[in-house]
Amino acid sequence: MDITQAQVAVEQALNYIQDRGPNAMDSLLFVLSSIKAGADSISVISILIAKYPALTQVIDKLIALIQAGASIPEIASMIAEFASGLSISMDALINLLYMIGGALALL
Repeated sequence: MDITQAQVAVEQALNYIQDRGPNAMDSLLFVLSSIKAGADSISVISILIAKYPALTQVIDKLIALIQAGASIPEIASMIAEFASGLSISMDALINLLYMIGGALALL
C-alpha cells in the first residue's frame, strides 16, 4: 500500500467512525485517550513486575481468591500474608493494586 492508498484507507476509517453518530469523534478522543493512558499503566505495571517477579505469584493468588468468592477483608489478609512470605515489598504490592485500579478506571 502506497501513501496515497494509505491516506484513502485512513480517511475511510475516520469517516466510518464519524458516521456512528453526532458524538462519535468525542467518543473516539475518549477511547484514544483511554488506550494511551491504559498503555502507560500497563507499561508501568510491567516494569514493576520485572523489578519484583514474585508479584506474578501474588497475582495468581489474587485471581484464585477472587474466583473463589473471598471477601475483600479475606483477600487483603491472605494476600498480605502471602506476599510477606515471599518477601515482596509491600509498597510494590500496594502500588501494583493501585495501578490496576487506575487502569480499570479507564474501562
